[in-house]
Amino acid sequence: MRYDERLDVKIAMLYYLKNLDQDEIALRLGLSRQSVSRHLRRARETGIVQFNINSPNEVTFAELELELETAFGLKAAVIAPVNLNADDLIKEDIGKYAAGFIEQNVRDGDVLGVSWSSTVFACAQNLKTNGVKDLTICQLNGSMDVADFSTRAEFIISKIAAAFKARTSSLAAPMLVDSPEILTSILADTRIRNSFDIAQRATIGVFGIGSINQESSLYRTGYMSAHILDELREKHAVGDIAGHFFDSRGEICDQFLESCTLAVPKAAFESMRFSIALAGGTQKLEAIEGALAGKWCNVLVTDEITAQSLLHRRNPGISGARR
Repeated sequence: MRYDERLDVKIAMLYYLKNLDQDEIALRLGLSRQSVSRHLRRARETGIVQFNINSPNEVTFAELELELETAFGLKAAVIAPVNLNADDLIKEDIGKYAAGFIEQNVRDGDVLGVSWSSTVFACAQNLKTNGVKDLTICQLNGSMDVADFSTRAEFIISKIAAAFKARTSSLAAPMLVDSPEILTSILADTRIRNSFDIAQRATIGVFGIGSINQESSLYRTGYMSAHILDELREKHAVGDIAGHFFDSRGEICDQFLESCTLAVPKAAFESMRFSIALAGGTQKLEAIEGALAGKWCNVLVTDEITAQSLLHRRNPGISGARR
C-alpha cells in the first residue's frame, strides 16, 4: 500500500473512529482542510470506508502510527511494514515510505534540507516527480571527505533535485574540522555562508539518526575514531543527527565537537514545518528515544518492530497495536 493510501486510512480513522473534525485533522497532520476532505472522499470511493474501516493490516499500522504520534508528540509517524531486524531491508523500506510522505507533503517554494545517511540515500532513490514547483534542495550539514561513499551529501541532493526538478545549494566544506577557529574561517567565505543561511531556512528536513558505535556512518567514513567513540560514550552520548551528538534527553553532550561541526543548529530543526527523522532497527532504539526526547524531529519514519519497541519502552504495560 502506497503512503497516500495509508494516509487515507489514517484520516478515516481520525474522522470516523476518533471523532476529530476535518479542521482538527488538518492541524494534526499538517494538511489543508481541502486535502483532508479529498482523502475522506477517496476513502469512501475506494471502499476503505464502508460502515467501518475495511483494511485490517493497514488499520493496525495506522493505529500504531497514531499511538506513536500521541506518545511522543509527533506531527506524524510513518511505519514501514518490515518486521525483520535486517538492516538493509529496514533502510530500504523506511526510505520508500519516507519518500511517500515527502511527495505527499512538499509544497511549492519549499526549502528541503537533507543530511547524508544511508537511509536518506534510500529515500532519495525512491522519490518520484509530483509537480511541485520552485523547490530548493540543500545540505543541513557539511560534506564528507570520502568521495566514493554512496551516501555523500552531494549525491543525495542531486538525486532529490532530479526527482523534483529543483535547484540545489551545496555546502562545499567538511562537516567536522579541527578547531572552532577553522569553522569560523570557513563560514566567513561568502558562498559557504550563503548556502548555510539557506539551510537554516529549510522548511522540511530529512535526516537519519546515527548511533554511537562502529556501525554508524560517521565511524565508517572516518569522521569518528574508536577514541572519539569512547569519549562520546563517557559523555553519555546515545546518538547523532547531522553531526550533533546528544544524550538520552536529546541534549548536546560534547561542546567541543559541537563548536567544530558545520551543521545547522537545533533551532533550525525546531522551526521546520516537517523535521523528518528516518531511523529503524533495535540497535538504534536509544538514539531514536534521545532524538524524540529532545524534540529533534516532529515526524518519525521507522519500522514495525522498532515502533512496537519504542512504545513498550515508553510504557512497559502497553506494547502497541498488534497484527
